[in-house]
Amino acid sequence: MTGGPLLRVEHVSMRFGGLLAVNDLSFDAEAGRITAVIGPNGAGKTTLFNCITGFYKPQVGRITLDHPKGPLLLERMSDHRIAAEAGVARTFQNIRLFPRMSVLENLIVAQHTRLMRASWFSLAGLLGLARYRDAEAQAVATARRWLDRLGLTPHADEEAAALPYGMQRRLEIARALCTGPLLLCLDEPAAGLNPRESAELNRLLIDIRDQEGIGLLLIEHDMSVVMGISDRIVVLDYGKKIAEGTPDHIRHDPAVIRAYLGESEDEDLPPEVAADVGEGDPC
Repeated sequence: MTGGPLLRVEHVSMRFGGLLAVNDLSFDAEAGRITAVIGPNGAGKTTLFNCITGFYKPQVGRITLDHPKGPLLLERMSDHRIAAEAGVARTFQNIRLFPRMSVLENLIVAQHTRLMRASWFSLAGLLGLARYRDAEAQAVATARRWLDRLGLTPHADEEAAALPYGMQRRLEIARALCTGPLLLCLDEPAAGLNPRESAELNRLLIDIRDQEGIGLLLIEHDMSVVMGISDRIVVLDYGKKIAEGTPDHIRHDPAVIRAYLGESEDEDLPPEVAADVGEGDPC
């Protein structure tokens, strides 16, 4: 299903002492679409993600998820409930796998909440009841499905820490997908990838959007990823939205050019710079 506002951010502000990291920010992320959030260094992108996923509670504003059971106000929910009940999954700038677990085990652990519910919080598991055995078999099947989809099946029994960096990135995405999210938030998924791996990531994220109907929200500095796959782009500068639109619109938006390059408003973003826009570590 596409075209509806899956996530609605309304007038969100987040302050740390004298720093206004997110300033009266509003935008929608649609179901079955890829929405990118970009901006210069310190623009407030990661702070925004932390507000959406419950790590921070914004002082002002509303963050609403259009859930099948009814609208959920994420700013009122804990980070655990946002992940387990709202169906919002997330990856991080720095990879956070369980390094000594196998690749397969990482994906099964991601389904811990579902397994605990099926086991009546361990009782059915201890007794070996069919209820738990069925849930465990389903968790393994889900894990193996995503291993296949992301090309990780040959490495299923290897320790996560032994994988090359690019595969660890894919594993982290697979782990998030094992939770069955409505919204997948990706914090710099292309960080550290070479051009071939970035191109593979593009194809993977488009496939997830088209085949699974999951809404994707990403922060990314690699403009070949952002411009290549995004349906809509939101641009932040000093915590405030300065532009929003399609990739083509953003490429030529004067406010975006000024924020990134400090150039006059009547100049378009040069193609050679458009491929580079956004390098640096976000706020």
